[in-house]
Amino acid sequence: MTGYSSLHHYPYLFYHYVLHRDKPLLASFKLTYRCNLTCQQCPFYCMQAEELRYEQVLDILERLYQRGSRLVVLEGGEPMLWKDGTYSIHDVVAAARKKFFSLGMTTNGTLPLDVAVDTLWVSIDGLEATHNALRGAPIFSKIMDNINRSQHPRLFAHITINAVNATEIPELIRFLQHKVWGMTVQFYYPYNHKDELFLGFDKREKLLEEIIQLKRAGFPVLNSIAALQALKRNTWKCDDRLIDNANPDGSITQGCYLKNRADIDCSKCGFSPYTEISLACQMNLQSILAGQKIFL
Repeated sequence: MTGYSSLHHYPYLFYHYVLHRDKPLLASFKLTYRCNLTCQQCPFYCMQAEELRYEQVLDILERLYQRGSRLVVLEGGEPMLWKDGTYSIHDVVAAARKKFFSLGMTTNGTLPLDVAVDTLWVSIDGLEATHNALRGAPIFSKIMDNINRSQHPRLFAHITINAVNATEIPELIRFLQHKVWGMTVQFYYPYNHKDELFLGFDKREKLLEEIIQLKRAGFPVLNSIAALQALKRNTWKCDDRLIDNANPDGSITQGCYLKNRADIDCSKCGFSPYTEISLACQMNLQSILAGQKIFL
């Protein structure tokens, strides 16, 4: 954990996100678009931006802090590839941990899982053959080896569900249950109308009911049941003011994850973090507890 105690966390969270709700709470920070993979479900690896210098990274972190965010997730591309001369991702993590209540990272897992973030997600999109096909490289065994070697105390799997991997998600959850501390799930969004991976809502609803039953049986799915229920037919009101998104070009946008990144179609949303944080700020206790378990 960071140097903050819960005595600092909760008064701030209550004042800004219960009484006022006029500032972001959570920020995703794409350090780089560069990646060592070309995944079918990702539009970012082919985007272009100048690599951020270390001083620019620090400036963006400060701007996120001043705007109100206290939870930050480093993303990419592959964030572990970021480098500026002698500065590496470890320097970014050390600087960010001094500022924020909680620091997370999402990685493809192909590099050593040795970063000192509070929460570390490894993206896993299926069992071996499916994961390798979606990711465009035979990397599954390497990722599993990195997970087995990692000493990180809060190592999560993050599963993006799509039309290709949907049928094996329950088996994947069973496979991962003793390999990671917990799991989070979300649904593929059809970036710029690329619908071939989009899972229809009838199949989504059936699968989510299976996931809910696994969660109730004790499997470490960290999404709240309230959020999983709401995702079945997207029956939730998005409060996207609570999230900032920082990009490698230095821009920061408040609101939808897709703003200035892709075409927005709310009817096809599957971004479960937005579901969870929106429900939490509508005083849903399950979502509040899920956020606390994941970040704090």
